[in-house]
Amino acid sequence: MRKLFSGITFVALCVSVPALAQAQRRAASMSGGAKHEFGVDVGVGYAKFSGASGGIVIGTPLDVRVGLVKAGKKMMWEPRFTLGLSSVGGGTVYDFEPGVNALFANSPGGHRNGMYYTGGAGLVFVDNGPNSGTGFAFNGGIGWRKPYGSGAWRYELGVKYTTKMTNIQPSELEIGGRIGISLWH
Repeated sequence: MRKLFSGITFVALCVSVPALAQAQRRAASMSGGAKHEFGVDVGVGYAKFSGASGGIVIGTPLDVRVGLVKAGKKMMWEPRFTLGLSSVGGGTVYDFEPGVNALFANSPGGHRNGMYYTGGAGLVFVDNGPNSGTGFAFNGGIGWRKPYGSGAWRYELGVKYTTKMTNIQPSELEIGGRIGISLWH
């Protein structure tokens, strides 16, 4: 377990370092030029496990995303890496979720300003103490970006379904939101 979290932390730091380094450079023009969006989010939601009581889940600040933008395109690919800690149904669960989402800009501001739709899938690696396992997650939502300086605040509301993991946890439906910050390179 200790090796797992050490590895997850190392990967999250490796993904975060380019965003921190870019914060030291002059910002790219808001009219274009930037091809990558680096962001960190925190989330909160209501989770309901199949056959168990539901409860509140708070996402840790280790939710890192990297947007891959193509100039003039309405669609953007976004790899996401989430490290989660939850206490629902009487036990503590740690999970690491690498995944990828597609974002569709729905405003004249493209991917820097305004509303967007998102949907994606990923793997879920879970450790609930005595057991560990892997499942799949599917998500969808709607979000907004509000520019500030060379970055943007990002707000997202959505739903996520995680498949059942034998001897680990039942399937899960989560409804919630996330708020974060985005930097452009």
